[in-house]
Amino acid sequence: MLEQITIIGTGLLGGSLARDVRDQQLAKRIVGVCRSQATADAAIEAGVVDQVLPLVEACKEASMIVLATPMQAMPAILKELEGQLSADVILTDVGSVKTELYSAIRQSAPSLLKQFVLAHPIAGGENSGVMSSKLGLFNRKHVIITDTEEVSEDMAASVADMWRALGAKVLHMSLQEHDAIFAKTSHLPHVIAFSLVNFLCEQSDRARLFDLAAAGFYDFTRIASSDAEMWRDICITNRDEVLNALDGFRNQIDKIRQDVANADQDAILGYFGNAKAARDDGLLKKAESMAQG
Repeated sequence: MLEQITIIGTGLLGGSLARDVRDQQLAKRIVGVCRSQATADAAIEAGVVDQVLPLVEACKEASMIVLATPMQAMPAILKELEGQLSADVILTDVGSVKTELYSAIRQSAPSLLKQFVLAHPIAGGENSGVMSSKLGLFNRKHVIITDTEEVSEDMAASVADMWRALGAKVLHMSLQEHDAIFAKTSHLPHVIAFSLVNFLCEQSDRARLFDLAAAGFYDFTRIASSDAEMWRDICITNRDEVLNALDGFRNQIDKIRQDVANADQDAILGYFGNAKAARDDGLLKKAESMAQG
């Protein structure tokens, strides 16, 4: 059991982690760092954390520190913490971009690299804030640990053990592989959802369009309700991979547009059929496997 875990950012991911840590009795004390007094008050009142303190004070007695802020806020936080922590404090994060974060740590707080375990739980939702946090968010979800040559193996193992205790399945991969995969499977879908909603908003009959939109539209665009600041930071910090994914997706749009323009029924049927088969054989089987543990 950890003596103290400090969670910087008590929103959906940070707050859910705090709830699970308390539920599983993984830490004697849970301390939060919040950007606003309103969030701090809500986090304490909801029992998410035991106490909310300023950054440096919150981290001085910590056994483990988890960064659960937007990506672009992390380097400045680490810079402020450099030189303030003992060498046995474990640092980790829940961010969905790794290469840029690693580079930022090397530049702004290099001494922390040996105790920083870069991690990414593949969990979340379209709602944000501490009141959206919940127990069991990470159960049966993957957590990616991106290994670096500097980090302590023992500290990486401690972070992996924490996530496994919360029911997560831990995988290891490189920084580059991680960012390329999630640019395609997570970052791109969010950009598409935001774009589709904005497309409708620009139409002169937008009110009628939204009024008549069917369930499929709401299912597809659910993630466009996600936190805008977080997704702005993801696009900026994973810029190259997001651009590659957007270029690849644009090629797909160009292809189906041409097939529709040509009224090529066989091509359209094959295009849609291939996608259905791939989803049914891949994503649905994966979901069933995860549900069975």
